Amino acid sequence: MLQQHLQETYRYLFDEAHALLALGGSFRPFGAGTRRTGELIRATVEPPQDQDGAQDHIRGLIGGFKHEDSHGGLIAAGLVFDGQMTEDETEHGRALVFHLEAANGRALEVVVPYEVRLGNIIDFAEPNVQEVHPEIFVVREP
Repeated sequence: MLQQHLQETYRYLFDEAHALLALGGSFRPFGAGTRRTGELIRATVEPPQDQDGAQDHIRGLIGGFKHEDSHGGLIAAGLVFDGQMTEDETEHGRALVFHLEAANGRALEVVVPYEVRLGNIIDFAEPNVQEVHPEIFVVREP
């Protein structure tokens, strides 16, 4: 069941990020989570102006998910940001980067390279998925 919630969270984040890119620009990191009730929630943060970088947004989102989990319980959460590819062999210079987690501690990073063609047409390459360390649902040692 958690796998389904991760997929639904990814699909929501991907669709929203795609729509923002198609409007002609970049966007600040944002997230989404699935409560234990099945309700999908959207998450954004507004850090102070002197802390308005992408990492500040990501830290704020992770903190917000931890808070939400401690009060209402989440079964999945994730965030997305517009990143730059740094590998010399890549065709595309930009990528959507997703960090997705399930409450059981499984965490994935999904990188979807893309390029923007004339008319704000977005061409996405194949996603690259890898397991990463959890940051939202950190399993506590007894």
